[in-house]
Parts: sequence; structure tokens; C-alpha cells
Amino acid sequence: MITKIRSLAFILILMSSAALAGHPQSYVGTWLTTVTPPAEAGVPPFTLLLTLHSDGNLLASGASGEFPALGNPCHGTWTGSADGIEAAYVCLDFDGSLQQTGMDRLRARFSLDEKRRLVGKIGLTNYDVLGQIVFDACCAKVEGERIEVDTSKLVVPTAAGRTWRSWQP
Repeated sequence: MITKIRSLAFILILMSSAALAGHPQSYVGTWLTTVTPPAEAGVPPFTLLLTLHSDGNLLASGASGEFPALGNPCHGTWTGSADGIEAAYVCLDFDGSLQQTGMDRLRARFSLDEKRRLVGKIGLTNYDVLGQIVFDACCAKVEGERIEVDTSKLVVPTAAGRTWRSWQP
């Protein structure tokens, strides 16, 4: 019985290691990034929140002027090594009246620079609601920082209990 338990534990450890092999922990987390599309796109830089989960799942949401207009929800996957990662994800596009206008398929490559900032490029193929390609573009520049917990600032409720404030100890 002990042998079976040890064998099972060993197999679970191997499976866990294999599952994380393509998902380096240095990328796991939520990143606040700025995406700068190529000049010919005529789109100003915009903010993209990018969350890379340790299991290889990806969530993202961006917001800018006309495109992407409303913080498009994006879902996908990522894999890689400590040297860099690749990602593929899909975003839904909506107009000002919350009607879906199409979707985007994105492919990306990211790495960490010497300051541990996320940097990379994103290519995009945009489709209308019928699945027809509207345009295909490469590559927008991405750079940003991981959102970290700042333990140097305490957050406590005020006496009224309705608002929050922080201060340094």
C-alpha cells in the first residue's frame, strides 16, 4: 500500500512539473500594458490589461477610442519558456450600443526586459460578424508592468466604513 501511495505521489509530481513546463512563473500575473499600434493603423496607443494564469489560460481587456471601443473581452492561451512566450487569443468587438460588430484573433510574443517589464508585439486579424476578414495587421508594440501588491501601504476602512484610504506606516 505504501508503495502504491509513493508511486501515485511521484506521478502527480511529474504531471505537475510537466503542466508548468511551458508556463514559466516569471510571466504569471496581471500586467498593465500600453499597446502602440503601427502608425499606418491610425489608432492611438491604448491600455491593455493582460492576465496570464499558471495553467496557460489568458484573459485580456483593452480600451481606447474607436477601436477597440469598449474594453473588448479577450480569452486565450499562452506557452513558452523563461526566454519568452507566445500567446493566441480571441477578442469580441462591440459598438457604442453594445451590439457585437465582429471579433479579433490575436497572436503575440512577449519577453521580459532588463527591468522585468513585459515587452513584445501583437498581430491582429479582424473579422466582421459574418466571419469575413476586415483587415490583418502586424505588429503593435506592447510594454507594461506587472500589477503587484504594495505591502508598504496599509488599506483600512475609515470610521464611516464607506470609503477607503491608505497611508504608509
